[in-house]
Amino acid sequence: MIHDNHRPDTIFIIGAGIAGLACAKELQAAGKNVIILEAKERIGGRIHSIKKDSHTFDLGASWIHGIENNPIWEITQNNNIATTIFNYMDSSYYHTNGQVFSEIEQQEFELYIGKISQLLTESKQHSALEAINDIMASLEYSETVFPKKQLRTLLLSFFERLANDPFATDLSQLSAHYEKYEGYFEGDEVIFPEGYIQVIESISKNLNIQTDTEILKINLKDDHIELIDQHNKRYLGSRVIVAVPLGILKKDKITFSPSLPAPHLNAIQNMGFGSFNKVFMEFEELLPFNLNTTSTNISDFYWHDGHWFNILNLTNIYKKPMYLMLFGGKQSEYIDDATDAEVWNFIYKGLNKTFSNIPNRPKNIIITRWGADQQSYGSFSFPTPLHTSELVETLNQPIKNRLFFIGEHCSLKYAGTVHGAYLTGQETSQKILDETAQK
Repeated sequence: MIHDNHRPDTIFIIGAGIAGLACAKELQAAGKNVIILEAKERIGGRIHSIKKDSHTFDLGASWIHGIENNPIWEITQNNNIATTIFNYMDSSYYHTNGQVFSEIEQQEFELYIGKISQLLTESKQHSALEAINDIMASLEYSETVFPKKQLRTLLLSFFERLANDPFATDLSQLSAHYEKYEGYFEGDEVIFPEGYIQVIESISKNLNIQTDTEILKINLKDDHIELIDQHNKRYLGSRVIVAVPLGILKKDKITFSPSLPAPHLNAIQNMGFGSFNKVFMEFEELLPFNLNTTSTNISDFYWHDGHWFNILNLTNIYKKPMYLMLFGGKQSEYIDDATDAEVWNFIYKGLNKTFSNIPNRPKNIIITRWGADQQSYGSFSFPTPLHTSELVETLNQPIKNRLFFIGEHCSLKYAGTVHGAYLTGQETSQKILDETAQK
């Protein structure tokens, strides 16, 4: 059965996330016939804002990572979308007994974090875990406030935490040279009081989007492409742009005929894609360790069971006692399959062990489970120890000039970010327009 909207010159885009929308907008503006096919009932992909009790919660992407020259910031300005500055560079650290690090303890701790980070850029190791262990073994520890063994334990756990957030993985799975691939722009980080979805709404206007359409097969013919969805409907067109998360490709949720070239399959296999989840918690009162709502320091790290946990204070944004915790890697994978009660118990154990007077349960809790989402199987890509720029460049190579891949995982400089995804959509649309103009 051929879809009613079939036109031989149609360009199909699979996925209505920001990459697919950006690509479609440019192509349609240039006069191309574009149809976006989206598996979910909604558009936006891993940008997903919900309303609860008159407040908005971003379950997926939250931040514009640096506003200087950032195309997402430009969209907010052009469409009068309100944002709030939310930098959290400054943090407090707590001992297991709930005592905050003294100024000299924090200075020392952050000094060694800086030393290790610098040496990582020069490491010959591929794995971040192996590289950090090597560096810590060779570091000269001058007179330290912490006992040397304790300091090394705290430092290793800090970098494990960094692998979790912002890289959605564990240290053993992360490239030692992750800083090369951390593509943020300069300037303030901002969030959206009324939700990131406003960016999606602004760029999706007047686009032809069909939701509840999961493409299961892509057949690449000599002079056209054929798509088959979950209802066995066929769609014929001139080109297809695959804008699905890397997790979908890793799970072989789409069958390609003929099979993808070996270099493309190798790139998909060797690029990382991790689980990253959020837990929003509202309480009746401020938590006992963070009572200063006027402070610019909204990030607290506490130590429990060999791990650093980070809790962000959102009270100033929501005007009520609201907190956010971010989890990546194995902790996030646990959350993917756990109940709300199990997740709260997991968090409560650490808070209650470290601080006194922690409430037995929050007033409200909102938990994401991106790894369990069958339209993404995770949150965003990360550089594995096998990562190279060649892997990304391979995915950016079209197949027979009919099949293209876009998304944050296809961004050389900005993988794992909304702006990275957006720019790949724009770049691929330009590639197609340049190629068709030459004919």
